[in-house]
Amino acid sequence: MIARDAFVHHYGGRTFVGSGVDFAGLMRQNERLFREKWETHPEPSPDGPHHSGSNGHFQDGKANFPTSIEASPPAKKACSEGMSARFDVKADDGGGLLLVPRTIKLSLCMIVRDNERTIRPCLESIRPWVDEMVVVDTGSKDRTPEICRELGARVSFFPWCDDFSAARNASLAAARGEWIFWMDSDDTIPPECGRKLRQLARGPHEPDVLGHVMQVHCPGPDGGDDLTVVDHVKLIRNRPDLRFEGRIHEQILGAIRRAGGDVRWSDVFVVHSGSDQTPAGRRGKLERDFRLLKLDLAERPEHPFVLFNLGMTHADAQQHDEAIDFLVRSIRVSQPGESHLRKAYALLVGCFSESGRHEQAWDTCREALERFPNDKELLFRSGTLHQRNGELREAERAFRRILDDRAERHFTSIDVGVVGHKARHNLALVYEGCGRHVEAEREWRTIIAERPGSRAAYRGLGGSLVKQGRFAAAGQLASDLCRRPELRQDGLFVAATCEEAQGELGAARVLLEQAVEEMPNDRLALAELCRVLFQKAEWRTAEFRLRQLADWDRQDAAARHNLATVCFLRGGVGEAIEHYRESLQLRPDHSATWQALAEALEAAGRNAEALDARRRAEMSAP
Repeated sequence: MIARDAFVHHYGGRTFVGSGVDFAGLMRQNERLFREKWETHPEPSPDGPHHSGSNGHFQDGKANFPTSIEASPPAKKACSEGMSARFDVKADDGGGLLLVPRTIKLSLCMIVRDNERTIRPCLESIRPWVDEMVVVDTGSKDRTPEICRELGARVSFFPWCDDFSAARNASLAAARGEWIFWMDSDDTIPPECGRKLRQLARGPHEPDVLGHVMQVHCPGPDGGDDLTVVDHVKLIRNRPDLRFEGRIHEQILGAIRRAGGDVRWSDVFVVHSGSDQTPAGRRGKLERDFRLLKLDLAERPEHPFVLFNLGMTHADAQQHDEAIDFLVRSIRVSQPGESHLRKAYALLVGCFSESGRHEQAWDTCREALERFPNDKELLFRSGTLHQRNGELREAERAFRRILDDRAERHFTSIDVGVVGHKARHNLALVYEGCGRHVEAEREWRTIIAERPGSRAAYRGLGGSLVKQGRFAAAGQLASDLCRRPELRQDGLFVAATCEEAQGELGAARVLLEQAVEEMPNDRLALAELCRVLFQKAEWRTAEFRLRQLADWDRQDAAARHNLATVCFLRGGVGEAIEHYRESLQLRPDHSATWQALAEALEAAGRNAEALDARRRAEMSAP
């Protein structure tokens, strides 16, 4: 074993003094030997220049080397100190130690526990591209350690202490490679990225480059083609001063910055697709995250990244008021260049919007765009806010900037649809709202070309064709879609839109009923059926379908508003008031719902409450 933190203090050159050695002559000889050995290998060794034998002397604990040896520039020197050596130490037959050339270039480091469902594909994907696999198990009760050993990993054990950084750092300490690549046990790496990773580790590197940024691709929970991309520093030099920090959402960028180092961007990515997305799994993850973040906050009060993670986790849990509090605090104490700051603003705008605090959402979005005027997620947020307020020209400009402007690279965690098909989808809706149906058609067709399975784009295209009066083209689209089993319900939807536009509400209703029966989980078809039934004044059937819609999506404020209206028209005033209030819990500032509630309260003779509702309607009016 090598004790890295122990040293011998060689004091004052007493051997030279006592032996009468020509010290100056010896140093000249050592300088010659030093140059012969190191002129073609300029990088310093792990802990700076080493004192070997009697090649120098110490005064006050500081090494004095010949001043004729040129020192490295300060910035480079700071980053090179502590760099992994190009040699390993091994015992020889006589009991001594030998330096041998290091052959392990790239180590995989991983922490695991009870991951037998995902660990085999994970290690099989990375094994061809690394020189060793280091796995630290934190308490598995299944076959995870055995599977890791079967696949050639070195497995050690570390007792779980509610600290991801502590466990991950234990894996780093066991690595023997010059570079370390870390990944999670439910990640896989595509072969083309594995090849790039290996080439990156073996390629030339500037001395101050201590890490490389890579992406984690997180597919959507429903198995669709939605994708969130998160940037992480995943490839780092093997240095004892580069260690993770934080009990959860552990970070290493801070250690790299403190070491005077820098990171470089890469196009390597891993796919994070094995996580448990069941309701129970997500619930358990949230409980664990909150517990660890609470411990982290107790240890690092008002730390900006801990506050950010608490805000993000509360937002994931739909606890918007709590999320707002932590995000505001995080932004207040964050430095301008911190990697989480843009995302904190974007989440805060979203939480204000979700909780109905639209004025604060606007103020926050403006402040964020003043600091990050080209941030595409913030531009998307501003576009949706403009769109909600009917400011369609401003919304168009925001979405066009997202699609047309070149992206700047920075640390991010973003739904890639925000800078692609989702921005284009909203732009198409903006064009529809402006009556620019040909331009909307162009956007829908672009989405379809990029995402041939996009159901929303096919429905949008059908609507654009109908609004242009191109009924034959819309009918042909509906027929083509109906021949594709996975898109049949969308074909029925387009056909119903076409029939309704030509005044055939009965035929439209039949087609939508068919779509709902064939696809009972198709919310849009059910919502369209409710609208058509409402338009035909078929109140009893409309009430039945609206109850289905409200039960299917408990966050649908519009469904509860419409259900309340049907109940009111059928004489159920008390139930109408109840449903209007439920709708307002989801949309507290919706003027039309406050107005409808006022009318229902007046019908029930509750005039004081009705007057208050009318005042709220006036206050909420755009």
